[in-house]
Amino acid sequence: MKAYAGIDIGTTNTKIMVITKNGIENVFKVKTPKNVINGVEYFDLDKLEHAIEKVLCQIKDRWSLAGLSCTSVGESVVAVSRGKKLYDPIVWYDTCTKPLQEKYKDTVETLAPYEISGSRDIYYFSLYKILYMYEKSIVKPDQVEHWLPISSYITYKLTRKPLWDMTQACRSHMVDIHRRKWNEELLKYFQIDPDQLGELHYTGSFAGQWENVPVFLSGHDHLTGTYGLTSLFGSEIIYDSMGTASLITAIAHEKDKNMHMKSPFMKNGGLVGIAFEDKQYYLASGVRYHGKLIELILKIFGMKTSSKRFIELNEQISVLPVKLPFYIYSNGDNIVGENADGINFLKIPANCSQIEMLQSVYLYLCYTSRLTVENLEKFVGQLPVIAGGGLTDNKTFISYKASMLGKTIYYLNTAELTALGAAISAIRGANDFQMIEYLRKKIHFEKVFPNKELSEKMNELYKEIQRGYERLIKEVE
Repeated sequence: MKAYAGIDIGTTNTKIMVITKNGIENVFKVKTPKNVINGVEYFDLDKLEHAIEKVLCQIKDRWSLAGLSCTSVGESVVAVSRGKKLYDPIVWYDTCTKPLQEKYKDTVETLAPYEISGSRDIYYFSLYKILYMYEKSIVKPDQVEHWLPISSYITYKLTRKPLWDMTQACRSHMVDIHRRKWNEELLKYFQIDPDQLGELHYTGSFAGQWENVPVFLSGHDHLTGTYGLTSLFGSEIIYDSMGTASLITAIAHEKDKNMHMKSPFMKNGGLVGIAFEDKQYYLASGVRYHGKLIELILKIFGMKTSSKRFIELNEQISVLPVKLPFYIYSNGDNIVGENADGINFLKIPANCSQIEMLQSVYLYLCYTSRLTVENLEKFVGQLPVIAGGGLTDNKTFISYKASMLGKTIYYLNTAELTALGAAISAIRGANDFQMIEYLRKKIHFEKVFPNKELSEKMNELYKEIQRGYERLIKEVE
């Protein structure tokens, strides 16, 4: 039977989805391997490649593979030469690059302002990982044939074509989002040859062949999930991608250069980036510590999501009166932006219970989601919100979010929307419109409606939280 495969290399896990005319046939999952060297965290590409190759061979033995595509986390880049990696890539969130960002911030702000890059300058962009590898002599400039994001590196290993998906290029801070070309002036300053990066193409573009299987481009994981959804259901949606980090995204077409913004469309954040065709952009904002924040709380509790005690806590929170026991803000959220380090808990009561801690985390994440959705709606209007990621399985959290937004939240009958998006990149790239129709019939939405009583409490709480954060930020400043 004909099949397509979508590879999703995530921070925690790597998933490979198989799609046939029957819908989602299988999802293979392996832990994304990482190493710590001299205090810096790296992805272990040798183990990762071996795991992916093993799964792809199993898929080829069972199905007739008609196409595949690979998406991954952004920002992490691989130095390659003559078909091989020179060194493993730094994990996207590692803070080792902060001193370099501080060192070059004035220059980068001049050469890559928001109106060119679509984002504020942040330490974890690919640019700083390249500079770090050079400054530490981990690799030397004359050794590097190409710098590639992990998704492109896997594609390169399969096809020998050094290509960047446009959405990954937006996470490098080295691209002009309006000209849809590398920012030559910035690259010249840092002595990076544009040819060392590779050609820029849209999601779904043909990359080459692997053992007679066509390989197509996918890009940044959150945006690849968005691509899959818009391919199936059109671009009139807001997509809430809830992984280790979260990103809430809407698609817009430029009118009268309205996407040529000189500053972020939100007070403390807001990305504008290249979407999936000419004159099409994405608008997005998110939280860097999303699923990771919940993982941290459970680690403090000594629990897992499968723990009986965690299930009990969720049930208790779902029926307790809603209140905010204490405040949270974190680096990269849309409350303080980059003006904070790590995760911060403020004004925690001395007798704070596990229930109150978990409830505070849920309310913080729901509050930041509503901030983003309300700002996106100023550009794209009232649109349905579709959620994806592992947290769609947490019914208490999703109920909180629907009630905080005052909106029905839709989610597909699979949590693996990013892997699905990668598979759809291959299907669309192959122009297999019949397979798209099969998928539309097989994949359906679940719905979570806002609880009327809870929504009223959440709306009051939203205003209270907003006032509270305004006071706290003044205190911090």
